[in-house]
Amino acid sequence: MNDLPLVLRNHREELWRHWVDALEDEVSVDYRELMNSALGERFIRSLIDDMIAWKGAEKYEAPGQLRKTCAWVARDAANRMSLGFTALEMTAALQALRGAIIDVLIDALVVGELPSFAETLEQVKNLDWFINQLVTAVLQTESSVEN
Repeated sequence: MNDLPLVLRNHREELWRHWVDALEDEVSVDYRELMNSALGERFIRSLIDDMIAWKGAEKYEAPGQLRKTCAWVARDAANRMSLGFTALEMTAALQALRGAIIDVLIDALVVGELPSFAETLEQVKNLDWFINQLVTAVLQTESSVEN
């Protein structure tokens, strides 16, 4: 059985491309250009690595792994906000990532790389929850930057 984060790792370049394309109507041109650079590629690489670590963690380790990822995303968001980008752009980018993940998984389905249908749906639900936590981290960062 393939875990979805491992499938995404195997299709990392495709995921990044789908994501950047999806950003076209969601964020400013400047933010899209930033994510189309090596910085965006590193962001996707790090995020996938963290998804793999979170998915593979023991039940008692998973919350700590998630906190680590959320802290990293929060620091990244604070840095981008200091450069003039908005929390709305960052949350829109994370939302667009959901669609890009689905696009990549559809391609992986065609070539038979996904686990059973039920397992795939369960893992998609878990990845969706994971991304929700990252959105929350960005929004909490916006609140702390404003205060």
